[in-house]
Amino acid sequence: ERPEQEVAGGLWDFAQGYAHLRTGDADFAEVYLRRVLALAETTTARFRFDSGELLLGTVGAILEGEIRRDAGKLDEAIAAFERAVEIEDDLEYSEPEPLPFAARHWLGAALLEAGRAADAERVYREELADHPNNGWSLFGLHSALVAQGRPSAEVDAEFEKSWGRSDTWLRASRF
Repeated sequence: ERPEQEVAGGLWDFAQGYAHLRTGDADFAEVYLRRVLALAETTTARFRFDSGELLLGTVGAILEGEIRRDAGKLDEAIAAFERAVEIEDDLEYSEPEPLPFAARHWLGAALLEAGRAADAERVYREELADHPNNGWSLFGLHSALVAQGRPSAEVDAEFEKSWGRSDTWLRASRF
């Protein structure tokens, strides 16, 4: 059941849209995307230190990017992910962070898919500056270096330290 609070409800809409997209129902994902984006434009609610506008704007842009990427519109997806990163960068620093993932993971993965490995490397290095030892970012950085034919042994060792005991194998840097 959808939560009544604006931010929680908007995050629920994001999760529902993402789930529908992953099960092949892009049309229904678009319905949830419209809900998230509309709420991001109108909410005055806050979640701890951050405005609902920024939180929902970030996840809305991520969902939009994934919908466009799945539709084969990679340039539109990259633009949406870049927007998500810009919005996310305006969130206040807090522990724990308001979102359990980083928009740069989606941007880096889309850049890799577009054959822009050097740009993806830059994105992952930026993310690692903010979140050292993040396994998702290290996996993406490894992929970007390999795509450029560059050595990745140091990154591989860092990834092994970060992710070596996980029971989940990554196939991409985004969730």
